[in-house]
Formats: sequence, C-alpha cells, structure tokens
Amino acid sequence: MSEQPDRYELRARQLRILAGLHRKRAAELDKAAEAALATRSMRRFAELLTEAEVRQLAEHPDLAELNVQLEGFYGEGPVRPDEEPTT
Repeated sequence: MSEQPDRYELRARQLRILAGLHRKRAAELDKAAEAALATRSMRRFAELLTEAEVRQLAEHPDLAELNVQLEGFYGEGPVRPDEEPTT
C-alpha cells in the first residue's frame, strides 16, 4: 500500500492551494481595477464629445436652426410608406 503523506506535506499542499486561490482573486481584482479605469476614460470621452457638439452648435447656430427645421418638416422619425397620412 501507499504511504500516507506526513503532516508537513499536507500543510504544504494546503498552502499551495491557498496561494492559487489568492492569485486567482488578485487577477479578478486587477481586472476590476482596469474596468474602473476604462469607465473613467469612457465617461471623459462622452463629456468631451458633448462639449464639442455644444461648441459646434454655438459656432454654427444655423446648424441648430436647420436641425429644428428638418425635424419640423420630416417629423420625429422615419415613416413607413404604408403608414403615410393620406391627404
């Protein structure tokens, strides 16, 4: 029959398993940290994009007026041919 491992070998095996669990958790936390940084970057990108759009409309008020005119002429969204109002 095979010989039973002594208590030192068992303890070493337990510690290796625990170390593996810690490495797994550390990798999970590292991914979470990267996701937080990506979220910050995406929020900043959205803010800059909005600021640029507002600035562009302020520099070209005719674009805003044209947008309002087109929305009034064409309506809120596309209309399917079978749903067009008959006059």
